[in-house]
Amino acid sequence: MDVSRTEKKSNPLSSANLLSKVFFCCLNPLFRIGAKRTLEEDDMYRVLPEDESERLGEELQRCWDREVQQAAKDLRSPKLCKVLMKCYWRSYSVYGIFTFIEEVIKVIQPLLLGKLIRYFEGYSPGISLYEAYVCALGISLTTMGLVLLLRAESWHEDPGGHVSHDLPQGEVTIFLHYVWVGPVQAAGVTVLLWWEIGASCLAGMAVLFLMIPVQVLFGHLFSTFRAKTVRHTDNRIRMMNEVVSGIRIIKMYAWEKPFSALFNEVRRIEISDIMKSSYLRGLNMAAFFVAGKVVVFITLSVYALTGEPLTPSRVFVTISLYGVVRLTVTLFFPSAIEKVSETLISMKRIKVPSQELEIWKRFYLIYRCTASLSSSLLSTILGELPQEMGVVKVKGELTYFNAQKYEQVLHACSLKRDMELLPDGDLRVIGDQGSNLSGGQKARVNLARDQDGDIYLLDDPLSAVDAEVGKHLFEKCICGLLRKKPRILVTHQLQYLQAADRILVLNEVLVIVDDTFRAVLQCFTMTFTSLSLPKSEHAVAVECHPEGTIPVSLYMKYFRARAGVSLLLGLTVLNVLAQVSSVRQTLTILKSAVIFGFLRSLVLFNVLVNSAQTLHNRMFQGVLRSPIGFFDVNPVGEPSNFSKDVGHLDSVLPWTFVDFIQVCLQILGVIIVAAVVMPWILIPTIPLFVIFLFLRHYFLQTSRDIKRLESTTRSPIIYHLSCSLQGLWTIRAVKAQLRFQRMFDALQNLHSEAWFLFLTTSRWFAVRLDALCSIFITLYFCFAFIDLEAGGVGLALCYAVTLVGMFQWGVRQSSEVENMMTSVERVVEYADLRSEAPWELHRRLPPDWPGRGCITFDQMSFSYCAEGPMVLKNINAIIILYYTAKCNVGIVGRTGAGKSSLLSALIRLAEPEGRVSIDGVLTSEIGLHTLRQKISIIPQDPVLFTGSMRANLDPFSQHTDEDLWNALQEVQLKGVVEEMPRKMETELAEAGSNFSLGQRQLVCLARAILRRNRVLVIDEATANVDPGTDELIQKNIREKFKDCTVLTIAHRLNTVIDSDRIMVLDAGRIREYDEPYVLLLDRRGMFYSMVEQAGEGEAAALFQTAKQVTPADTILQLQTGFL
Repeated sequence: MDVSRTEKKSNPLSSANLLSKVFFCCLNPLFRIGAKRTLEEDDMYRVLPEDESERLGEELQRCWDREVQQAAKDLRSPKLCKVLMKCYWRSYSVYGIFTFIEEVIKVIQPLLLGKLIRYFEGYSPGISLYEAYVCALGISLTTMGLVLLLRAESWHEDPGGHVSHDLPQGEVTIFLHYVWVGPVQAAGVTVLLWWEIGASCLAGMAVLFLMIPVQVLFGHLFSTFRAKTVRHTDNRIRMMNEVVSGIRIIKMYAWEKPFSALFNEVRRIEISDIMKSSYLRGLNMAAFFVAGKVVVFITLSVYALTGEPLTPSRVFVTISLYGVVRLTVTLFFPSAIEKVSETLISMKRIKVPSQELEIWKRFYLIYRCTASLSSSLLSTILGELPQEMGVVKVKGELTYFNAQKYEQVLHACSLKRDMELLPDGDLRVIGDQGSNLSGGQKARVNLARDQDGDIYLLDDPLSAVDAEVGKHLFEKCICGLLRKKPRILVTHQLQYLQAADRILVLNEVLVIVDDTFRAVLQCFTMTFTSLSLPKSEHAVAVECHPEGTIPVSLYMKYFRARAGVSLLLGLTVLNVLAQVSSVRQTLTILKSAVIFGFLRSLVLFNVLVNSAQTLHNRMFQGVLRSPIGFFDVNPVGEPSNFSKDVGHLDSVLPWTFVDFIQVCLQILGVIIVAAVVMPWILIPTIPLFVIFLFLRHYFLQTSRDIKRLESTTRSPIIYHLSCSLQGLWTIRAVKAQLRFQRMFDALQNLHSEAWFLFLTTSRWFAVRLDALCSIFITLYFCFAFIDLEAGGVGLALCYAVTLVGMFQWGVRQSSEVENMMTSVERVVEYADLRSEAPWELHRRLPPDWPGRGCITFDQMSFSYCAEGPMVLKNINAIIILYYTAKCNVGIVGRTGAGKSSLLSALIRLAEPEGRVSIDGVLTSEIGLHTLRQKISIIPQDPVLFTGSMRANLDPFSQHTDEDLWNALQEVQLKGVVEEMPRKMETELAEAGSNFSLGQRQLVCLARAILRRNRVLVIDEATANVDPGTDELIQKNIREKFKDCTVLTIAHRLNTVIDSDRIMVLDAGRIREYDEPYVLLLDRRGMFYSMVEQAGEGEAAALFQTAKQVTPADTILQLQTGFL
């Protein structure tokens, strides 16, 4: 998403004249463009200065700071609600005044209508023809006044939802003031009705007032359901983010099905509460359509029983006044309660954290063991974790790296060759979380960030690189460019200890603080001897959007997602019956209208919400079945953006759709009745209908594209926020808060440009509809004078006002439905994503396959996507020993050489070219789950998911508790899990953040032990554990997988030096592949060079180990020259 455009169109509203602002004429050029072609981001206007993200954020921050200070004085917690009121009360108050005036005008119109009808009654004295014309003109002018008021109100709507995306955008502003306007209007209408029909009005008003406590109860219930829904929605979104972030692990382990089942269960619970809220909305909507008929029926019946004469003027004034107050009491007032409750819940969820930053000097080296809390120590120095005791003081600026010259940094961080290998060099676009970089490359890029600081905290950057690169980084960067700066390096690689000025040794507790290498060596001879200290004297070794109209097929997909043909026909019949029963006003038919009205709303909401659930499940399945390349090119913000689209499908679209259907049926009913009684009313109605349809078509050509742009500009905000939260410690450490804040403001402004256009174009449409309505109402009055019968005139005028209002609202809702259908469009688009190969095929394999674990690569090349470069080229290798059924192969090479890609090709994360077979079976001829479930994997990036430890170890529930505890014991995690509150059932934090990186790697090892497969792939499994734990893990692997084929990808050469074979990769090609001792005899070989880089003492130990594991006959043959 490009936010760095220098040439942006100035906002036309900033320089428009008054007339252009009133009628939004300044947007006409945009509509002309939208009618000719699809709108793009460059067509959007610059956001208005008063709506800029930075300005609004600073304004809200100032108010928040004052609230924090006041709360501290009052000994209470700061409240966001108070901040919002102090910050925006002026604009809200102005909007309240406009809302009140609007409702007053709506009440005046029925009074003018009554006076006009009295003129036609003939026996009403004192009303002249002149007064009748004045009343008719007054009704037309008040209608136009409503147009201008609506225009004025639009200036006080939130243009971009700047307060928070957690708040309902715009809806709070629209309905807020009806909390007090509703009761005031109800009281005023009661007085007017008393004046018109006397005490009989109390019967109807009693029904309306009885609905108020019902609406309050509905509001309370809705608030309860909404609070539950929000928690379930948070859970679903968190799970969605975890799935997208950990999709490689899910695919490696073939865990799609258990995650799908878990996700569907979370979604089912969420939909259950959403359905309850929807039923409440359905009941409220049905009450709105039924209440008017019930109230009028009761009122006029009581009035007739009193013996008073029913005149047309009284009847139609009563109907009109009840129509006004019914809209407020049964629709706007409960909507206000609903939206306010949603807002309060959202504000309770928003928390504003505070932070403090407060280190040492010289070169400190922290030697850590697994779970030694060394990363926590650095986090405390950074101020990210608060200390419970003591004081942390830091002088100087904190950073992870500083560089003066770009080329020097690239050389010091060993990135020159990587830049040469990347297709676009240093302009290469990095995927989400560096998905297209190896672990070593990500570590070096992180180290090379250009920041100017005084103190450097290096959290084990050497564990992700091989020995040669690690030595280069240590010499050229840590002890080279940074030699004059204070550094704190966390590591478990012993060869670097002697270069440190001070050493801290950390285990589960602090063992020793601030001492030299010799002192540490003297105090901990036993410890370091067991860890095999080296003996050398010198220790230094972007989202596209669809175009065009919403096709009818998409509507059919939406309805057919959960409703069959028979159910759709039944719904049609039910809607017709509900509308027909509402035409007549007898008691029996009124009862039928109430029953059918409520039943129609409930069934429609049920069908539409269930359709949303079905489409969401299909979308999730589509995402899960997508090849890994989809996630490499689409950032996490794209799938996470579904939260907004799914929210529309769950709540907004069903309500809008049901309202649109009911309004359309009412329009049809009114036209039929009016045409039967007064055929002439069709003369202005037909042109009105045609003009409305034309205007709707013209509006939607632009509105659809703007709505799509709003969706696509929202995704980068979510992605940026997600990345910022994940890398928050790094951002703060390198003092990049301002840069990231500016990026966020730029993205927010870009989205505000789209949201501003969405609001203003909607008002452009509304103003024109309202203007047309006022013109046609005037025409209706002219036609009314043709029929001088009072009842006919009253019916004509009431139907005119009603019909025009319904036309207007129906056209608006139809446009809103089509705009909302863009959310359905996006969900369906992701549901129809290109899938990877089938998870399962019908080919039957032997139950014990693979029995030998023989892996063959034949002319194999590999790329992560069809358009991407080949990361593996022409790989030919057979992984098995002829004299045994198993083979242990170590795979080494420089970072970025393609080691992890070999694993991806083996399990078909993307489809390789050439042939890959296991025990003679081509991997391309079996299902992906069949293949991946037969290969145990310990990945390079250990990923844990929110859930219990049991679920993280055994999501299929295939193992007993004894098996799980044994696996944890073998990886030395049993004691850690036993100390947890609920042991195996303890819920882990998000991404397993309450475990250290090394502990998470051990959990992955426990998963592999539980699977007991014949093929094991270890991808840098011990990079983040200390050498002692590494030795223990390797011992367990040798024992548990002694009869298996083991592929070990490693940077630590001592991890693979005892392998049966060593495969050396470089730039995606196999350079060497033989027994380790054989490779070490070639002094010009790459493997020999890598061993030499480890240091003299370490190299001698590696050479000796390689010789010990080599069969004696092989050594003899080498010595005699046969090999």
